[in-house]
Amino acid sequence: MDSLRTLATDQGTSRPRFSLADCRQVSVCDLSGAERFIVWAIRWRASNDAADALADSCLEDAFDRAGLSAVQPAFERFVAAACPHATTCRAADRLGCWRLQPLEAHALHAIACLQAGLLGEAWKALARVCARREVGRALLQLEELASALDRIGGRVERWVFTPAAVEPAVA
Repeated sequence: MDSLRTLATDQGTSRPRFSLADCRQVSVCDLSGAERFIVWAIRWRASNDAADALADSCLEDAFDRAGLSAVQPAFERFVAAACPHATTCRAADRLGCWRLQPLEAHALHAIACLQAGLLGEAWKALARVCARREVGRALLQLEELASALDRIGGRVERWVFTPAAVEPAVA
């Protein structure tokens, strides 16, 4: 974990805490509340069976409680664009995994970039984990979420992003 902390954020600076290339070593426990919410929501939606009314209700309730109900449809469209096929793993099983997956880390970084006005870097981050034809659509949806998080004071921290160090997305 020390290698991940070499770029630890100092008080009052914006140096990234983590590297996207090492995202599988980052624990959900290391994230802020807003970041955990995003990871949880991605996992819940990506694992959700479309016929599961209870799961839909839980996700809707979570967005309501977070003050983000207006952007839940945009979030749903982001997950559909970024992860078009539901995982075979049940949501309850995925929620217990402490390590981040590339889609989750790249989505967090893209949101942070959008909050900082770095559209190009957000695009490049999503292009590493989304099908090329879906990057634009996914980015538009994340932009709504980033703006809504800003309105309620939810900040997401940027990660170290080295495009060459990350595997390219599928075409």
